[in-house]
Amino acid sequence: MHASTTRKTTAAGRRGLALLALLAATALLAGCGDDDAGCTPFDVRTCTCPDGTTGTQSCSADGTEWGACSCSGADADADADADIGPEDGRETETEGTDADADVPDVPPPPPCDELTFSYHDATATTVWLTGTWTGWAATPAAGALEMVREAGDLWQVTTTIEEHGRHEYKFILDGTTWVFDPENPDRVDDGFGSYNSVVYVCEEACDPAEFDWRDTVLYFAMTDRFFDSDGTRDLVPGASDGPADGPSGQYMGGDLQGAIDRIDYLADLGVTALWLSAPYENRDSAGAAIDPASDSHQYSGYHGYWPSPENISYADPDNPVPRPRVESRIGTEGDLQTLVDAAHDVVSANGQGIKVLFDYVMKHVDTESGLYGAHYDWFARDGGSFALCGPRDLWDDPYWGTRCAFTDYLAPFDFYDPIGTTVRRWSVDDALWWATTFGIDGYRLDAIKHVPLDWLTELRARLLADIPGPVGDRFYLVGETFSYDDPGLIRTFVDPDTMLDGQFDFPLKARLCEAVFTTGGRLDTLSGWMDGNDYFYGAGAIMSTFIGNHDIPRAIHFASRQIGDCRQGSWIGNAWTGDYHQPTDAAPYERLGVAFAILLTNPGIPLIYYGDELGLAGGGDPDNRRMMPWDDAALLPAQRALRADVRAVARLRGTHPVLGRGRRETVSVDQDTWVYRKTGCGAEQDLVVAINRADDARSVAIPAGSYTDLVADAPVEGGTRSLPARSFLVLGNR
Repeated sequence: MHASTTRKTTAAGRRGLALLALLAATALLAGCGDDDAGCTPFDVRTCTCPDGTTGTQSCSADGTEWGACSCSGADADADADADIGPEDGRETETEGTDADADVPDVPPPPPCDELTFSYHDATATTVWLTGTWTGWAATPAAGALEMVREAGDLWQVTTTIEEHGRHEYKFILDGTTWVFDPENPDRVDDGFGSYNSVVYVCEEACDPAEFDWRDTVLYFAMTDRFFDSDGTRDLVPGASDGPADGPSGQYMGGDLQGAIDRIDYLADLGVTALWLSAPYENRDSAGAAIDPASDSHQYSGYHGYWPSPENISYADPDNPVPRPRVESRIGTEGDLQTLVDAAHDVVSANGQGIKVLFDYVMKHVDTESGLYGAHYDWFARDGGSFALCGPRDLWDDPYWGTRCAFTDYLAPFDFYDPIGTTVRRWSVDDALWWATTFGIDGYRLDAIKHVPLDWLTELRARLLADIPGPVGDRFYLVGETFSYDDPGLIRTFVDPDTMLDGQFDFPLKARLCEAVFTTGGRLDTLSGWMDGNDYFYGAGAIMSTFIGNHDIPRAIHFASRQIGDCRQGSWIGNAWTGDYHQPTDAAPYERLGVAFAILLTNPGIPLIYYGDELGLAGGGDPDNRRMMPWDDAALLPAQRALRADVRAVARLRGTHPVLGRGRRETVSVDQDTWVYRKTGCGAEQDLVVAINRADDARSVAIPAGSYTDLVADAPVEGGTRSLPARSFLVLGNR
């Protein structure tokens, strides 16, 4: 069977642009000569009037000749504005004139959301159209659109798509065979070994004054390591201590007041969302590592991941007894509320303040907690003890993966029935209390793959019910599933209506690191991979993209090529050593700046892990959690330059929504350079980004036009341009 398609799926706004381009082209051709022998029906070109002014003439309907030159001119327009016309209100007639006879009656283009889809198949008995706007209906009864055989093998349907923006679609042949549009080159992986075709409906200007989570820049501040406001430390006896610029398992003194004191720094940096480490009361005793056999150090709960709640009753969900507590070593409930309020009120790059996400820990509680002591039966066991994830390698076990314990002092909730309904209700009530009491905007959900999906779907249902009309139309939920090479697993938890809005994009992190940091990296490989990744996680998904986080060695050591494996995590061999020093040459910081430029100008919510804007050094956990340096005079010039670059592009994301909401169109790409256009918010908002990853200068071709370098605030003309080693440009129309 032969199948082909004539693509008629372009929004009418593009048809209008094409028509204007055609008119302009014919006008230029008309100026090249006076040959009147034949023309294209209804073409329009310029002509010269007797008085030397420019007029227009149209080709006849049969294409045999050009009509008379219409020379109404500016004076005629002025007269028409002053002339009231006949006293009876009828328009003045020009019956019988050449101009009236030769000007074609061209109907206006259809609305931009009225699209005609076409498919060619001579053997099909039925062809249906379905897509994201029909809910992927599989039959006409469910909402799929029946196409009509027009002539021969041509099937067509015209429809109005009321929800503007990006849509995916397929054709269904004979009720069973789903195929993409072979004539539409814009397609994405459908997750089942084939593709969905893509169409953009009524792309309009994006309003930066309207908050959209896609515009945000997320910053992760680990409270204990961010800023110490009073110079004091409240230590946990027995925890392994260390210096501010090295690994430590002890509380280092950072506090909520310190984050309040630095909220203006974050706003100036371009941050528009703050992920705060878990602020809940934590374990008061030191604890061993996940694998004590390899790591003999003792740790405190400085990171917030060892919650120790009292035996709290949520019989009245709005008034729990006793009241949940903030970790006393970082501050008070009042301090936490002040921080949230200060973030919301600060003047940010997007004018919307800084949104706040708490880290929420739903996997386990401390065995010294009042909750554990009162509800022994709420926690999963293998016989009389916890099944330990690490020593027994149960991380991916189909049964124990959601029941195993990280350590013997962290009791894993049993979210499965018969007790699971009660346990899930307590946990979800707790999450809702913290969210509504402090008025936060989202959660980062720790270790999401280690709890059952029922917990997640119940949380989303309660959020939808209890927090109506959240800012940006969603209470943002982002999860962490640590997998560099299984995007399908990551996608399992993503569905903004029922589960997560997105997850941290580990597969992108690995490929960005390989493309930009390694000696043999290739931007063309990254570009092609990202084309498939941008929409892999489904309609409405908003992933969070990153190059560094708190579980892996600091990004600067990948950029310096000290670490060559872009998937390397934390282990005892890189966590408690003195091997990870602050690089002194500029090249690693420039490479890291290029990586940030790619993240900050592409889809997803880019994450800045505290200190990465400075290229802060550090090996694995806990060396990657050094105290944030605040003495600018002690920073290297390359560190300050990196921060300036990150700040410039992060702030652009707040004022140029096409960076987050638009789509990427590659202009050119090879191993070392990549030029792409961000478009989709109206042509006037288009931006051009140029990247050079090479260790020497490279030439790139900038599309024709006059631009402003939005980082350097300097004029740039299109054409061939040399980019310095490890550099980038972000260009706006001038």
